[in-house]
Amino acid sequence: MATFMGYPAGPVVAAAGEPPALQVTGVGEAEVAPDTARITLGFTARAPQAAAAYEQTAAALNRVVQALVQAGLPATDLQTQTIGLNPVHERVPETGESRLAGYEATATLAVTLRDLARVGAAIDLAVAAGANRVDGIQFTVRERERAEAAALVQAVQDAQRQAAVLAQSLGVALGPVRQVTAEAAPGPAPFLARGAAEGLPVLPGRLTVPRSARVSYQIYHPAGA
Repeated sequence: MATFMGYPAGPVVAAAGEPPALQVTGVGEAEVAPDTARITLGFTARAPQAAAAYEQTAAALNRVVQALVQAGLPATDLQTQTIGLNPVHERVPETGESRLAGYEATATLAVTLRDLARVGAAIDLAVAAGANRVDGIQFTVRERERAEAAALVQAVQDAQRQAAVLAQSLGVALGPVRQVTAEAAPGPAPFLARGAAEGLPVLPGRLTVPRSARVSYQIYHPAGA
């Protein structure tokens, strides 16, 4: 992407006292292997009474927590994310009216794993212990500075290539760099695997770390142009 600042349709003339400039935005990306997995486990139970539904969900969640801790996962890597309790209504066929049929209790537990080789086994263990949903697996990377640096180098090089092509096409020469802005990176886009089931292979794949750089060059007509 390119922007021209102070560059009118005619000869190159400074606009409002500013020398003309060419601004381009370069993009780059680097691949990195994930080193962390975050599994989201779900628990759902229905019962005629609210307390019974809540107790069933809480009991299943506690069994999964105990099983994972006994398997060697630190308790600090387990986090309860949501707890919900809602009435369940059903429609009476004869009258079309809605009536209370019971209650549904839900909960989710996030499990952070730093050993990706244990992801499949952790899911199997959780399902066997009482989790009745696996809402997703998110792979991320903890240390991404090196990948960000490589992506930023690519972004600057891309900006330089764009500026050179545009300058040649316009018949102008590139002057010194006036400004460089590295765009903030949101971090590598997480790889999200959904619908994991017992015994299903879990493949972490690769993550892409994006960066961009906005570079502004002073431009001028070369001598004799």
